[in-house]
Amino acid sequence: MKTYEVIKEEYVPCTGNMVPDRREILELQLDNPAMYVQDLYKQERSVEFLATQQESGPVIEAHLEGGRKHRYIFSEI
Repeated sequence: MKTYEVIKEEYVPCTGNMVPDRREILELQLDNPAMYVQDLYKQERSVEFLATQQESGPVIEAHLEGGRKHRYIFSEI
């Protein structure tokens, strides 16, 4: 298991803002960041995941109904 600093950003389309409407920083111990994010959205009717890799670690976006987007930026500690 690895320890990550996770920045969770939430974007709401109706604000018209390109900056996150809400930001939260977490410290988590995870085996698999992608599985962690997918488990968070098991109850959603429609969700699409987009994963990219940065130098610091994976970035995973969850695109939800209504244009909502949640971004998770993982940095290994």
